Amino acid sequence: MISLLVPAALGLAVLLAAASHPVTAVLVLLVAMFLRVPTPEIPMLPVDLFVLFFLVAVGSAAMWVSVRMHRLRRLGALEIVMGIYVLWNVYSMVSPHRFSAAAPLSGEEMSVIRFIVIGTVIPFTAFLVARLAFDTERAVRALLWTVVALGAYSALVSILQFRAPALVWPRYILENETWPGRAVGVTNQPIGNGTILMLAFVCALVLAARGTQLRQGRWLLFVVAGACAYGVFLTYTRAVWLAFGIVIVAGMILARGFRTGFVVTATAAAAGIATSWSTFTSSDRRAGGVGSTSEIHDRFNTFSTASWAIREEPWTGWGIGRFTSVNTYFHRTLAPEIPWEGGFAIDAHFTEMGIAAELGLIGLALWLTILVLLIRLLVRAYRTLPAGNVLGQPLAIAALLAVLCMLVTGVTADLRNLDVTNALVMTIAGAAIGCAGRYGTPDRSPELRREEVPA
Repeated sequence: MISLLVPAALGLAVLLAAASHPVTAVLVLLVAMFLRVPTPEIPMLPVDLFVLFFLVAVGSAAMWVSVRMHRLRRLGALEIVMGIYVLWNVYSMVSPHRFSAAAPLSGEEMSVIRFIVIGTVIPFTAFLVARLAFDTERAVRALLWTVVALGAYSALVSILQFRAPALVWPRYILENETWPGRAVGVTNQPIGNGTILMLAFVCALVLAARGTQLRQGRWLLFVVAGACAYGVFLTYTRAVWLAFGIVIVAGMILARGFRTGFVVTATAAAAGIATSWSTFTSSDRRAGGVGSTSEIHDRFNTFSTASWAIREEPWTGWGIGRFTSVNTYFHRTLAPEIPWEGGFAIDAHFTEMGIAAELGLIGLALWLTILVLLIRLLVRAYRTLPAGNVLGQPLAIAALLAVLCMLVTGVTADLRNLDVTNALVMTIAGAAIGCAGRYGTPDRSPELRREEVPA
């Protein structure tokens, strides 16, 4: 009896805390999504646990905004396009299509509504709440520390997977047959795991520079950043390595005042590659070689299939969740020298091409508009916010690097399948844009002052 009462009491306490304020609700939602795969279903609940926390977050945000309606005036074109994009997804879901949303080879049905909620609705909602409600340094620090905590655990299990597998939880990490020998983390997917590690790396450096005055806290953050960088290496995934390299270079350019962590990481990575160049350029994926061509062939062929699908159904697409079917019945190869079976019957592995094939050019145009508006607002935040504390320019830098990481990894994976990473990126971006919108206004947060702008 006690074994049931203790978790129930803990869960009730978490629910009440989440319902009390939208900031807490979003942070709890992010943790719940991070633990979505290993969390067992609770028979007493009609929905998954993370869905329950999502509903709590929506309700908490609605009650919070109801007495702060003036905050809604800061919303604009970006949120409107997000809403239209969600509606377009729903329209595609309810419209008739040639294929059903199922994997033809296995016959496994796909829950389209769940796909839309996890991959699109929850990240957009997290962005909206973060833009409106993450208005204090305490809230932003809590967000960054949450990302660091998730990354720290991801780094821990990534390292233990190779050094002490008996200590790894969840156990499915050791049983992954799709990506053997790679650090898949709690997400059970190397790109998802690598993205979380990169986000935590960036947030740890931001907090170490602007988020804590305690020497012990700074050293802890540096240790977490180093562990995350090593965890990125252990994914043995070229898309993750490429994204991390670009993020490091961008960090060295943008992070005025705290470039050291990026420079040290870049130096260590360059030294590691130089001392093991033959292994690095080999086709041995388990050893970190980048010379393997099989995954490149997969991407080439899925790109070719998506291009054919777009030409056949250019405006409304083949229907959301249908790319796997299209790639099974109408699989294409990019060139005669590329094996035809490469990429057969898999999903798009390219976010924008997958959206265009499933939702048509209309859906692609909406998604690209969202990205353009998002980046534009983040660049404005970077130029507007002061460099004095974590609510200022460092937060904008973290958001820009997070979105950059998302864009790079999205070229080799359909990000709509990577739920928690999208939500994390959108929450950080929403917080940065919200802080920039409040900066210099009458109801700005007291932590942001014009005097903090460096001379």
